[in-house]
Amino acid sequence: MSLHAAPGRRISAAELNRLRQMLSIRDWNVLRLLAQFRYASTGQIRRRYFVDHSSQDAATRATLRILDRLFEHRLITRLERRVGGHPHGSAAYIWHLDAAGERLTRTKDAPRRRYADPAWPFLEHTLQITETAVQLHELAASDDMEISRLEVEPDAWRSFLTPQGGTAILKPDLFATVSTPVYDDHWYIEIDRGTETQPVLLAKCRTYAAYRRTGRARAEHGVFPRVLWVLPTRRRVARLQAAITADSDLPERIFTCITPDQFPAAIRNQPDDASSVTTPGKEEP
Repeated sequence: MSLHAAPGRRISAAELNRLRQMLSIRDWNVLRLLAQFRYASTGQIRRRYFVDHSSQDAATRATLRILDRLFEHRLITRLERRVGGHPHGSAAYIWHLDAAGERLTRTKDAPRRRYADPAWPFLEHTLQITETAVQLHELAASDDMEISRLEVEPDAWRSFLTPQGGTAILKPDLFATVSTPVYDDHWYIEIDRGTETQPVLLAKCRTYAAYRRTGRARAEHGVFPRVLWVLPTRRRVARLQAAITADSDLPERIFTCITPDQFPAAIRNQPDDASSVTTPGKEEP
């Protein structure tokens, strides 16, 4: 009996259970990646879960076989837009969960997630968050590191009380704990695509400073996590760096500003002093 679900037809509980039974560990990994990060390109999925192949072409073919099968069963679907580098074919698609995949990965009591056609700036930002997560796992695989914790919205968000008694929410794009045999590094990661104004970025920095003053992060982690701003150009890095340094209310030691190509060095604690607000390191007591 085929498990293929006709487009537009509601999938029954029995069909959903049959789909659940047929999924491999790798299938589940792909579904959970899309459940956590919403969108991912074919290349990002390949780099995350299909690294055990003799060549990139072989890995891409294996990735497409699984993605096409999950697509046929309405576990995942794809946007009509394509990403650069592959003008034709499934290798260029951007993927997200479809009806069956959303139901299988939805946690108990969680609201149903609906996927509307996203605006391009939102989609670019979301894909860059996915890319950052993939890079973290690639760094861990090549170095003596482990990604022991990785959260995206809303799990990465932190609510806290302001001095005025109101409620504020810190909304990092990612929270990551990178562990080695000798230390844990905690990171709040902000992905900037160059679309926000400088006052908006500084307001976000002030939210981090306000959250730091509550002491909640230090109680949870032992230190306040470093805030890593990933900005698209060196000019934008320099501008934010200068603004943070000039603001006496901002504890500049907690902020590091880099461009995407400097991300591996920052995570490995190999800073480029020309582009960092401060030399990365453990926060002062």
